[in-house]
Amino acid sequence: MTYSRLVKWASTKRRGIRKGPNSTASLKSLPKDLLVEVVETVASHSFTDLHTIKQCCKEFLNATENRYVLQSVSLDTFPLIQWLPNNKASFFLNRCRENENVESLYREGLRKYFGNANGKIDGLCIMNKAAQKGHNEAKYVWYDFIMLWR
Repeated sequence: MTYSRLVKWASTKRRGIRKGPNSTASLKSLPKDLLVEVVETVASHSFTDLHTIKQCCKEFLNATENRYVLQSVSLDTFPLIQWLPNNKASFFLNRCRENENVESLYREGLRKYFGNANGKIDGLCIMNKAAQKGHNEAKYVWYDFIMLWR
């Protein structure tokens, strides 16, 4: 099932368009690892779609709590700096950071590096971790820092 068909299926499921005895039985019979993989794919493309699939059913809701999903959530819709902090958004971003979401690590590294004079080393360490996990911008910043101090 393609990504767009999966999102469309989740939204029709939520509205109750699909009815019948087998509509959720096949979903419950799937292994948890496969559900986590599906939710991770959705999460890596869009936080909005992750929120939609989370409301679809209990199985998907449980799968969204997996560490693997939180590591790969796309944070494109969240601003780099939260000027007006929202408690729910802050809680979610903290959970992503605790589970070592690459984008969240990079943002935290930038915030610490540029936020205060004493946090430069901590910020670079966090950006190095993000770079090692494959974040391209973190690799660029880390490489520039290394070249600057050679």
